[in-house]
Amino acid sequence: MTSGKPHWIIAAAAIGTATLLGACAPAASEPTGAQAPAASETASASPSETASEAPSATPAPSPSSSPSSPPEADPEPTAGDGGVCTAAELSGAVTTEPGAGAAGSVYRTLTLTNTSGAACDMAGYPGVSYVDAAGAQIGAPADRGEPGTAFSLEPGASATAVLRQVNAGNYGADCGAVPAAGVRVYPPGATDSLVLPQETTACSASSIVLMTVGALQPAG
Repeated sequence: MTSGKPHWIIAAAAIGTATLLGACAPAASEPTGAQAPAASETASASPSETASEAPSATPAPSPSSSPSSPPEADPEPTAGDGGVCTAAELSGAVTTEPGAGAAGSVYRTLTLTNTSGAACDMAGYPGVSYVDAAGAQIGAPADRGEPGTAFSLEPGASATAVLRQVNAGNYGADCGAVPAAGVRVYPPGATDSLVLPQETTACSASSIVLMTVGALQPAG
């Protein structure tokens, strides 16, 4: 009769045993859940440390570290602001002082006077050559000396230069002697000229230089 136990008693006993085993089994997911906060703490600590070190690695540039501008160069000095003296602003003359003659040559004074109403500037020596009655150049122009210093020529003021003229007869037949009516004078730096009367004998040969002119200086 023992083998004839009802089936529901056997099923109830099996269910009770399974329930008891399930209650006694340890929770497998507890250790993993307990360690999760540690991982999040490590992750949150790392960005804060990196952010605090970044500014010290690349400091902001100082405004005063940019290079200063170079100083401007001073303008070149000039004798005045009237511009170069032109022939249109000047009158001139060639004069001979008593006792100015030498062996075979004569030292004369070339004078240029400012006839305009404004000051103008001069520096150096003039261009000088003999001309005929038609104004054409005769022979070689005058040799020039060393340049002088710049100066301002006020209205009515004069500038002078020493003009040495050699006697054309010193060169004989090589001279090609012809009459001269005057000398053409170019003020220093000017492109126009004035003709000063002076009747004399000049050499037509361009290889012979009869005049030497010095630098202009304020008269007096």
